[in-house]
Amino acid sequence: MRFGLMLFSWVIAAPVLAGECQFDNRAELLAMPPDAFNQGPGEGWDALVERAGCQLELADLFAAYRRQAKASGHPELAWHEAQLRAYEGQRDPASALMRLTYKPADADPEGWNLYVDATIAFLDDDLPALRRARARLAALPLPPGTTLREGMVEMRSAQGLQHVAWPPRLKAVDDLIRCMYQPYALASDSCPQSQD
Repeated sequence: MRFGLMLFSWVIAAPVLAGECQFDNRAELLAMPPDAFNQGPGEGWDALVERAGCQLELADLFAAYRRQAKASGHPELAWHEAQLRAYEGQRDPASALMRLTYKPADADPEGWNLYVDATIAFLDDDLPALRRARARLAALPLPPGTTLREGMVEMRSAQGLQHVAWPPRLKAVDDLIRCMYQPYALASDSCPQSQD
């Protein structure tokens, strides 16, 4: 979510002057390990977020990074590039990239694939498909051995024990439905509650 919120601030910012979207340290960025490039505080894309209006240049940087062997096995890089392209209205390339992030069905207890389906349906202006994905996500069974308490489940992840809203990303899908036919930047991060 942090990635999306920072990207939305980019979208609404003033246009940039020519040359402001050049990355002087491109070689250093491409040399980073995948986790540092993707999420590292003060490193990777989050250090570049303050350059308003540079989404496509940053998407191209993600594309260049993904062409490296070390990016294999990191589908989140394709997802972030897809988001950047969707923010700029490049719906077809964004959808194609999002399809690269599907997980094997037996490795998706949190419904990531349903969220991907919903987001692609939004980008395709397919409200019935978006509603179907939402219904399947809302019906997602709890992972074995977990208990739902006040809409939250306790799950163990690489970051340790976490309390996760269940089902994950349902609010984000509801925002996509509420802001259907609006720009992705609006629908994905700050869809007004009054919008139908």
